[in-house]
Amino acid sequence: MKHFFIAIALLLVAPLSAQQYLTRQGTITFDAGSPLEDIAAKSESASAVYDSETGKLGVQVLMTSFVFKRALMQEHFNENYVESEIYPKASFRGTFSDGRAVGTLTLHGVSKEIDVPASLSVEGDVAKLHTEFPVSVADFEIGIPKTVANKIDKEAKTTVDCTLKLRR
Repeated sequence: MKHFFIAIALLLVAPLSAQQYLTRQGTITFDAGSPLEDIAAKSESASAVYDSETGKLGVQVLMTSFVFKRALMQEHFNENYVESEIYPKASFRGTFSDGRAVGTLTLHGVSKEIDVPASLSVEGDVAKLHTEFPVSVADFEIGIPKTVANKIDKEAKTTVDCTLKLRR
């Protein structure tokens, strides 16, 4: 009988609790290449959380998780450009509403407010997030030596794809 009352109590409380979706296997890619150089990377270990009641959205990625086609490029990215030892993560904290992700993007120790188009669909226990937006290298104080400036685009075309599962 005691278990019956606990089950009823949980059923009554469950709808009042937040519907949080999360993943630790989100995909983030960026392309900062030019006609002179192919500079693209991919991480498949981004973490993301979405609260469907409040619209709050958070995404985080370790900079060292980005994989490049060439190991030397990956080394330069982490050591010389994003300085992964000093700034190990990039993150977004904000909300999703009306087809927009609005909030703060923090990269290389610099935080900027962004408002970008995004899609987020929820079907049952799964939420899918997708967004594409440019990230200005200069906005985040990432120094590019003049000797390679013509090989690196001033804006990294960034894509975020996450399949989040309902947290139970």
